[in-house]
Amino acid sequence: MHCNSLNRPQKRHATTKATDGAFRIRKAKRPNPHIHPERTIVDKKRKHLIRLGAGVAAGLGAAALAWTGVAANAEDTPGGDFDAQIIGGGPAEEGRYPWLVGLGSAGEGTPWERQFCGGSVIAADVVLTAAHCVEDVTDPETLVVFSGSVDLESDAVVETSVAAVHVAEDYNDPIAMANDWALLKLDEPVDVDPIPLSTDPAEFGALETAGWGDTGEEYPTVAHWVEVPFVGDADCEAAYPGEVDAASMLCAGDVENGGVDSCQGDSGGPIMAEEDGELILAGVVSWGYGCAEPGNPGVYAEVADFDDAIGEVLAGWE
Repeated sequence: MHCNSLNRPQKRHATTKATDGAFRIRKAKRPNPHIHPERTIVDKKRKHLIRLGAGVAAGLGAAALAWTGVAANAEDTPGGDFDAQIIGGGPAEEGRYPWLVGLGSAGEGTPWERQFCGGSVIAADVVLTAAHCVEDVTDPETLVVFSGSVDLESDAVVETSVAAVHVAEDYNDPIAMANDWALLKLDEPVDVDPIPLSTDPAEFGALETAGWGDTGEEYPTVAHWVEVPFVGDADCEAAYPGEVDAASMLCAGDVENGGVDSCQGDSGGPIMAEEDGELILAGVVSWGYGCAEPGNPGVYAEVADFDDAIGEVLAGWE
């Protein structure tokens, strides 16, 4: 992000109608939140056009267009497009992340064609995702969740409708992209193991993140995962001066060399840490500049900051 006070993240949209029926948004300049597939939308960590299927655009309307999060006055990134991917990782084995789900649009098309963000099952009928994935959704019935397999083309994938959406009340407060979390109440429970939430801010070592985001060559049908080093608050703030809320954000990536990161299409998905021999949910894929670029770590909503708020929402849904 290296932006001055006149170059803070703001949302800007430039859309055209493609011949295949998909809405297209011009390639974003820096920054833009991580979003995804078959679809042409740009997100905070995005440098490529992303193909957004007509079903997503039609079903989510303004929500799809709001996800760009582009800096109003940002300059073009030197060197043009970057070879972005869930970088440095590989396909996830079935069962490795049972709580990992894809968030998609209701309607026609395969799960892979309709998936645009990730999420994590934190209770039998509740998914945690990024606020920027759903902030403008007015009808939860336009959303579905895909669970049961890391392969979106598997017959084991279960599609579940969304009954309610709760976007963090303090999203974008005190600064842009702060508190980037949202909860989805499902129509019925899903048969997967929820992931425990991190409850105390910590200086982690290595973290794991996973999703169906851009690999540099394609949006994979099988989720990819990668291990990323934790980046402390001071180094994160040095990378993105004036744009990090240390209370609600954590950073991860190889600041010196780059090469490992989440990317567009991974938004809303998990970043996980090991605690007492099991994985816990440390954060939610949120934003960054480029993907896996040296000096630009990925930024994640820090779960330990809002686990109490999540508990309050869940209690109200009981």
